[in-house]
Amino acid sequence: MDEWDPRNPESPTVRYDLADWSLEERVELVELLAEADIRHDWDGTELLVPAAAEASVDAILDEVEDAEDAPSSLTGELEEFELEEWTTADRVEFAAVLVDRGIGHRWEDNLLLVRVDDADAVEDLLDEFDR
Repeated sequence: MDEWDPRNPESPTVRYDLADWSLEERVELVELLAEADIRHDWDGTELLVPAAAEASVDAILDEVEDAEDAPSSLTGELEEFELEEWTTADRVEFAAVLVDRGIGHRWEDNLLLVRVDDADAVEDLLDEFDR
């Protein structure tokens, strides 16, 4: 599977249209794919995976779809970051960074919301984020 290249038409690739998925669902999906060590890529809102991983990815997709939506745990005063120019892939990748750092957040369309106490750390991460 190390030779899989989603941009190579010769690489057997399965595409999943996830346009209807929320950003939170996509972040959870990316985390589960990473935990399962499944290589993937994005083409807009389409998830691309090696054909050899299709059964595993189907199971992960089912797991994410079956998960109950938990209410947001963000309370108190929130800081807003307008990220209108970002692609969905950029948002998913950055949300994964926030999750990895333990920074609570939520998205409202193009608006990233974090606790005021986390705003400086998020600002630093945004400066470092290569997109």
